[in-house]
Amino acid sequence: MNSLARIIFLAKTKIAMSKLNKQYLEAEYDLKNRDVSKLNFERRKSLIDHAIQNSDFYKEKYKNHLSLGKGIIDEKDFCQLPVLTRTDLIGNFNKIKSVGLKSPDYRRASSSGSTGSPVTVLHDQRRPETPTRWRILNWWGVKPWENQAFIYRYERPIEKRFFNSIIWWPTRRIFFAAADFNEKKIEKFIRRFNRIKPALVQGYVDVVFEFALYLLDHNIEIEAPKMVWVTSAPLFEEQREIIEKAFGAPVCDQYGNTEILLIAAECRSQNGLHIMQDKVHVEFVDENNKPLPPNKTGKILLTDLTNYAFPLIRYEIGDEGKALDFSCSCGVRLPLMENVKGRQTKNIKTPSGLLIRGEHIMAMFNGYMKFFKEIQLYQKSDYSVCLYYVSRKASYGAEEASKMIELLRKRTRYEIQLEHKRVKKIKRYNVKTPLIVNEFT
Repeated sequence: MNSLARIIFLAKTKIAMSKLNKQYLEAEYDLKNRDVSKLNFERRKSLIDHAIQNSDFYKEKYKNHLSLGKGIIDEKDFCQLPVLTRTDLIGNFNKIKSVGLKSPDYRRASSSGSTGSPVTVLHDQRRPETPTRWRILNWWGVKPWENQAFIYRYERPIEKRFFNSIIWWPTRRIFFAAADFNEKKIEKFIRRFNRIKPALVQGYVDVVFEFALYLLDHNIEIEAPKMVWVTSAPLFEEQREIIEKAFGAPVCDQYGNTEILLIAAECRSQNGLHIMQDKVHVEFVDENNKPLPPNKTGKILLTDLTNYAFPLIRYEIGDEGKALDFSCSCGVRLPLMENVKGRQTKNIKTPSGLLIRGEHIMAMFNGYMKFFKEIQLYQKSDYSVCLYYVSRKASYGAEEASKMIELLRKRTRYEIQLEHKRVKKIKRYNVKTPLIVNEFT
């Protein structure tokens, strides 16, 4: 079956997907044969020139920049460009998008609003993310024509699933909607899973983790895929261990968001995330938007080098991370960043101004996640915090939650009121379950 799928896939890439195949081959050639740092700067320069000429927003935003007449000359020029904020994005959608766009050139995408007001962007369909996806799969020894399984929160529309099956035939792609987590549907999905033996499992961190717990708690063995690809939220190391045990396969942690889908991803060495430097420029900066050295955590600024329909230049996504100062043993010529732990999390705050970052809370709670399906910290405007949790088993939860609360109580210097509460479901924001929610703006 794999041989047939391979032959048909290769035929389709030459006929129906020739543009995608060409972009993939060109990108892989550049990665192997060009100086990727220089290529990155050339693409930033071209993008900025395009934005000034075709986006009313950037034309106005950069008008007082000293290098406007000649574009950016060096990194210093680029770092002096003003940052694009989420507020800018929300209030200037029509001004940011490039003039003269035709409907086939773009696809509209909106965030869930799980970390604040939702934002809407346009993805440039002339430079889709598929070639980058193939690159990541190749790192893990997965071929695009191999069978795949997806675990998401909600059911995909039937017409979309039908179209998907036609496009990818004879490759088998199965989907599980975790919002309706009942045994009958799970058993059906597991039967289909073991029948098609997918090489790839992909989904959101929280729902893949919940599915992994179900497999372990019910002593269910499945056909091991080559990789489990998770995204959409920070990954606890304990979650990684449980997912890998349940599926019998390594986990690939991938960083992306609605605005820019594929920013960085792990290879099989799992030494950090390789930044797709030929596709996106990632900066780690301090509170004044000044560059930080490797191994120092700061705000993440993103520049999408492939989106000419809706330019995103020095976009402050609200995440935190840091560059790593070593090269990966895998041989991939792309820089590394640490796995993102502060993904648009709203910090826990105290009346004295003390901030407890999401990454610190993740480290503090590591070791307890095996007792829960999900957790969420909710902070009210009076600074009080409640730890909501969904227990893995009826006998789990209260004692562990009390210990977690005590750790947080010490970390907040006993300044705020803390409690924990068992619930049946954690509050969601569309498809996401943020670790921290608070009522502060």
